[in-house]
Amino acid sequence: MASSTDDKGGSDCGCCAWTVLGLLYLSIFVLPTFLPSADSLANPNNLPTTCSVELAGFKGLNQPASAPGATSPAFDLVVRVDNGHDFTVRHGGGDVVVSYAGVPLARGRTPSFDMYAKEAVALPVNATSDGVGVPEDLFRLLTEERRWGVAQLEVELKVAWETFACDVDLDGQPRAFACYKPIQQ
Repeated sequence: MASSTDDKGGSDCGCCAWTVLGLLYLSIFVLPTFLPSADSLANPNNLPTTCSVELAGFKGLNQPASAPGATSPAFDLVVRVDNGHDFTVRHGGGDVVVSYAGVPLARGRTPSFDMYAKEAVALPVNATSDGVGVPEDLFRLLTEERRWGVAQLEVELKVAWETFACDVDLDGQPRAFACYKPIQQ
């Protein structure tokens, strides 16, 4: 009678081959995504440039543009830049845009600077709107969100070769808000 086992007395289910293929897949594709980059292993103190924004003051958000005597929005910001790199970062000045609900309210410019390795700098930025006030519908939304305590400005800025964005609460409490790198479309 014929047997379903081979001459050695065992059955070959192919489990060993699948196990080897699974380990090979993990070691080539999955594991490297969890490991630090070779650059960070070679230079453990070399961190990226980071920045934060503090809203030091603002004006022109108390009435819509159509109101008599309305003032244009202006924002006093303090931009803090931390150079985590092991090299000097040179910045020739960059654009700053302050928006609310996707609508630009004011523009400014960061001053130029040289920042040595592992150094930090605080930059004053004045963003103004050149006579353009807050539209009526946007003003209503801003007023409601400020009443609820959820109004946020978005500050987008360019530092050296990188673009950063910060969500800044419009609650009047002076504090720094960490920036992030926006997703480019």
